[in-house]
Amino acid sequence: MPDDRRHLAIFDLDDTLLDGDCTGLWIAWLVRRRWVEDGEAFMEQVARHDQQYHAGTLDMQAHLRFVLAPLAGRRHDTVRDEVVAFVETWIRPRLMPGALERLAWHRDQGHDTLIISASMYHLVEPIAREVGADDALATPPAFDAEGRFTGEPTGIVTYQSGKLTALEAWLAEREAARARPDILWGYSDSYNDLPLLEHVDHAHATQPDARLARVAEQRGWPRFDWRNASATSTKGAKASPSW
Repeated sequence: MPDDRRHLAIFDLDDTLLDGDCTGLWIAWLVRRRWVEDGEAFMEQVARHDQQYHAGTLDMQAHLRFVLAPLAGRRHDTVRDEVVAFVETWIRPRLMPGALERLAWHRDQGHDTLIISASMYHLVEPIAREVGADDALATPPAFDAEGRFTGEPTGIVTYQSGKLTALEAWLAEREAARARPDILWGYSDSYNDLPLLEHVDHAHATQPDARLARVAEQRGWPRFDWRNASATSTKGAKASPSW
């Protein structure tokens, strides 16, 4: 019998769809483009923030202000054009084929697709369009009255439980439009996304970090290794869709 329920597949971006971290790559791009005065020191701080992220101790507000600093005072359209070149040159080649195939599988099933990322919206939304996702959620940057970046984040910070907060707000909008999904699927590499993965109906660990791998093993969540072009369940068998 056909499944008339509405499905939504939710994907993390960094190290899930993308082999790497788009914020770190973007900063490296800005250093190369000389948008950052002391590139070496800036990259060292990015590396420290990355370690704190994986440890779950990152001060996300401070991190977002740090990565937005090179954009402060720049016009939105100037940054947008730079992001387009960045996505085309550095991001597209790093998108993992297995991840894109899984995203396409959901589309073929008639499922809606959504990317939720701790990286910022001005990076995440163009990448979401590149991979054919229906929508994207990420922390927006603030702009002044003349359309220039202020260097401040705004809105819901989509990190750890903030991803779930943003998703619930997004789902409430769909419910008001009578388009709320009935079944939620989730994909992430990071233990930071555990609140989101625990919320969905079908959770999947993708190239998981050590803490998420342990949780996936305990709960029998399917595990995908798209970075190594293979997919295995937590029991060592080939992962299959869990509908």
